[in-house]
Amino acid sequence: MTAPVDTASLVLAGLLGMLVGGNNLSACCGTIIGSGMVRRRSGILLAVVGYITGLVIEGPKLFRVTEVFLPANTSTGAFAILFASLLVFLGGEFFKVPLSLSKALTGAILGVSASLGILGQTRYLALILGFWFLVPLVATALGVLMIVVDDRMSPRNLWFKLTLLKAGLLPLAFLSAYVLGVNTLGLIAGVPYHQSFDATIAVGLGAILGAFLLGRGALRRLTEGIFSLRYPNAFFAQLVGSATVELANQLAVPLSITETVSSGIIGSGLARRMRVLNVRNIFLIISSWIISPIAGFLLAYVITKLL
Repeated sequence: MTAPVDTASLVLAGLLGMLVGGNNLSACCGTIIGSGMVRRRSGILLAVVGYITGLVIEGPKLFRVTEVFLPANTSTGAFAILFASLLVFLGGEFFKVPLSLSKALTGAILGVSASLGILGQTRYLALILGFWFLVPLVATALGVLMIVVDDRMSPRNLWFKLTLLKAGLLPLAFLSAYVLGVNTLGLIAGVPYHQSFDATIAVGLGAILGAFLLGRGALRRLTEGIFSLRYPNAFFAQLVGSATVELANQLAVPLSITETVSSGIIGSGLARRMRVLNVRNIFLIISSWIISPIAGFLLAYVITKLL
């Protein structure tokens, strides 16, 4: 018989999946919608298929994060992780700061581990922190580099170039949703204590609901909040984001796809010397990458001690 705390963990996992499905929709299909390539509903459907495919096929790879840092995980510990992550996200929404849920969740896992006195595996932790620090820098640099190369090597036939870019954006949007399903949704599904199958179902259903019910605001924030996307900017940002997160998936490193895509967009915007870059939004996004794991760690640590 499932304990009440285990049931509560499944509910929380579903809620987090719902928030991820809506909040990260911009990073998956914001480029194809923001560039006017497809309608909103078509973009959301593409993202949903990618979410579920990634969660089912490779999502279990991210179970390793909980298994490594919490080898003696308990129902109470799982509840503390999920509850702390939800509080961090809701706090970000209240203060209008777009916090990274995957980073908050990872920080919460580390917080519970530290509160139990079992935090170890420093090599694996160093790998995760290294990715978190280097990826935004590399993605921004790649965004600049790709736009510069594109400007110098663009074919004379502009319509042919645009056709190629538009054709590439669709599979890239699906790939971005796929890697999100693996990385963030898989990370959530691995937290509930001895309920990975049920948690996968709960997270998947939550992601579908979130994409349709909560995705509009996130789409506006990325597609309109920084600058108006052009096809090259959209294509290269999507390419950098999905490729980087897929590499992280193979190493079982939790990584925010919104972070990588946003970095690519910022880089491509800098390369175009766009004067309409919204500096305030960029500052908020970068700040969230630092605040998210710290807030998750501290909340989970305190909640575990109280429980």
